[in-house]
Amino acid sequence: MNTSDHWESLGTPGRQIEIADYNPGWPLAFEREASAILEARRSWVVEVHHVGSTSVPGLAAKPVLDMLPVAAGPAEALEAVHRMVALGYRYRGENGIPGRLYFQKDVDGRDVAHVHMFPVGHPAIRTHLAFRDHLRTHPETARDYERLKRELAAKHVDDREAYTDAKAGFIEGVIAIALGDRADRS
Repeated sequence: MNTSDHWESLGTPGRQIEIADYNPGWPLAFEREASAILEARRSWVVEVHHVGSTSVPGLAAKPVLDMLPVAAGPAEALEAVHRMVALGYRYRGENGIPGRLYFQKDVDGRDVAHVHMFPVGHPAIRTHLAFRDHLRTHPETARDYERLKRELAAKHVDDREAYTDAKAGFIEGVIAIALGDRADRS
């Protein structure tokens, strides 16, 4: 399989905001890429999670795969940087989130993947997974999120930062509910 085939269901040109209907190929693309990351970085990365909207079955999404590798620790995360670059990722530093190592991958001029690597125990791991899991188990919230994303994508088609900022309140609210639900079950 050539590299483009691996990513055929994903990607947006440049920095444009596009919301696509759910594609059942997204989980397969994640599995393939997670395996490649684990294989190349096994001693540093302990697990890889599929996060973001492409990880929620049935949810329309920006067709860009979001992955969250968990590194054994901060030093191991830094050791993994050059190996991620060897897999075709561009390293972008923390990119606004302390403790995160952020990577982007382009294939054939399309933005296809964003990797948010954190060391074990970083609080962002918990919040990313709580948001994903809540959307997976609360279809009405997922539908509300989809409606919001479509509205914001139409409004901010060429401004990813504005699009992301406009979703923040909704995401924070869902995370607060999700973490409250988890605490109630403990």
